[in-house]
Amino acid sequence: MIEFSDASKFISDFEFIYSKKIIRIPYTTKEGVRKTILMCQCGKTFISLPYLSLGVTENKITDRKTAPFMLFETEEGNIISTSKKQWEIRDTLAHSPYIYSDKLFTWINLTEKQNTMQLYSSDIRRKIRKSEKEGIIIKHGTDKHLIKDFYRVYQLRMKEIGVAPIHKNIITRSIKCKRTVLFVAYKGKQAVGSATLDDMDNGVMANGLFSTLSKFNHFYVSYALHNAMINFSKDKNAVYYSLGRSTRNSSVHNYKKHYKGEDIPLYWSYSKKKKNIRDYKLLYKLWGMLPFFITKRLGQVISKYVY
Repeated sequence: MIEFSDASKFISDFEFIYSKKIIRIPYTTKEGVRKTILMCQCGKTFISLPYLSLGVTENKITDRKTAPFMLFETEEGNIISTSKKQWEIRDTLAHSPYIYSDKLFTWINLTEKQNTMQLYSSDIRRKIRKSEKEGIIIKHGTDKHLIKDFYRVYQLRMKEIGVAPIHKNIITRSIKCKRTVLFVAYKGKQAVGSATLDDMDNGVMANGLFSTLSKFNHFYVSYALHNAMINFSKDKNAVYYSLGRSTRNSSVHNYKKHYKGEDIPLYWSYSKKKKNIRDYKLLYKLWGMLPFFITKRLGQVISKYVY
């Protein structure tokens, strides 16, 4: 999990961006160290943390009298609760017998090479140069024009893969908190790729959302976008650049392997056995069959309930 000595600023930004109240839950590690896990109540389940790949802990000790329950880590590394409330904890370690472990994220250590191009294989360098030669231009920023172009490409791509897009307001609020910068790829005047770059406050710049239009993939748009975001991250003295979350051994994961970064497994642990919405493959197919004008409106409503 991500650890803060004081998570007050993080909590303030998270609550503003996602419109969800964070609850501080007392947590005692197996070594007896008392910490706090940040959680949100989503329906009947307390999640650490919705929308994010990893949970967040704080070194401050929470008043146990004000918390709805407490969490304790056993010698085996499992987490148990003082109540029967349902919970979900996201970490790079498993904390229960009931886990969802199909996801991982890939990151690149930016301090290993002084020049960005030295981080890449010869094949990636060739594709970046090819993209530039074909006239792909990358713009970054937070202005309204970029937001509009970013979200149009993002919605179209989510429609292609059968996934509901997150609400546009989440992106604009994250920009207001100065946590997110948008990157948009253009072929001429047409936006053909888009991505978000998020400052995680711990030396990590993370690619959160990433979309390219399929019919322009032969211009190597994705490589140009990642290269631009990696250069930006190095300029901000980031230690790591995360290529974002993907499903293990999926086409997206196999693509990220080209960058020769480090794969970090993710374990989402549950208080009891449950069915994961990601197992309902038919829903993705049905979503892809809906007309775009329906998905771009309905998707922003549905995404509120997908964490």
